[in-house]
Amino acid sequence: MSWVWYADVGNCTVHTAAWVESQWQAPMRVSVDLLGSAAGNQPLLTSLEEAGLKVADCEEAVLCISSPARRGLAERFALTQLETDVAVAGDDFPVRVKTDYCDPTQIGVDRLLNALAAIQKVGKPCVVVDFGSCLTCDAVTREGVLTAGAIAPGLPIMQHALTDRIPHLQEALQEALEQFGSAPPAGRSTAEGLSLGLVQGLAGTADRLIRIMQDRLSVAAPVIATGGDAATIVPHCQTEMATDEMLTLNGLRLAYEASQNH
Repeated sequence: MSWVWYADVGNCTVHTAAWVESQWQAPMRVSVDLLGSAAGNQPLLTSLEEAGLKVADCEEAVLCISSPARRGLAERFALTQLETDVAVAGDDFPVRVKTDYCDPTQIGVDRLLNALAAIQKVGKPCVVVDFGSCLTCDAVTREGVLTAGAIAPGLPIMQHALTDRIPHLQEALQEALEQFGSAPPAGRSTAEGLSLGLVQGLAGTADRLIRIMQDRLSVAAPVIATGGDAATIVPHCQTEMATDEMLTLNGLRLAYEASQNH
C-alpha cells in the first residue's frame, strides 16, 4: 500500500501526515527544534509505524518550508529515515494561486497553500486565518486572487518574548499555558491574567483583522481557520468560522497532485 508523506515545516512546529488511499493518517506535530534529532525523528516514525505504514511503501516526501533554516534537516529526514525522494512546494512544483502583492515572493508558500485549500473547501471569496507562530489573516477574492494579508504575533512568539524579556514571569506563564484555552472571566493572579490576556488578545486580534479583510472584499466572506492554536482560540472569537487543522497539508497535497497531472 503506497503512500505519500507531507510535512509543513514551520518556524516553531513541524506538522506532518501521510496521505493513504484518499485519507490522512498518522498526523503528528513536533517542535521544529527537535527535527533531525532522535527526540524529534522517533515520534514521527512511531506514528507511521502505529498506522501500519511501511517506509518501503513511501512514494515521496512533499514539503512546505516556512523555516528555511530547517530545510536541510527536513530533507535529510525524508532521504535517510523514509528513504524517499523529496519535492518542495514553490521550488519543485508550483502553487497555482494568483496574488496582486507588490512583490509576490514575500508571501510565504504556506499562505498560498492555505488559500488553495480554502477555495476548495469554502469557495471564493473567503478569509483564511492561521493561528501559528504568527497569526496571519488573508483575503481571497471572487477571482481567487490572494489580495491582502496581515501578520501579527502568534502564541509561540508571545511566549518566547515574555520568557526572554520578562524572565520573572516564566513560572506564571507556564501555569497560564497549562490552563490555556479555559481563560478565566477575570485575571485575579498573574497566571490568570496572562491566560486571559493571551487568549482574548489573540481572539480579538483575529476578529479585527477578519473584519478588515472582509471590508477589503466588500462582502462578509466565509472564514476558515487553521494552525496549531486554532482549536484553542477560535471558540473565544466573536466571528463565526470553520476550522480545519489539515488546511495547509491539504493545500500542499492539492498543489503537488496538480503538478503530477500536468
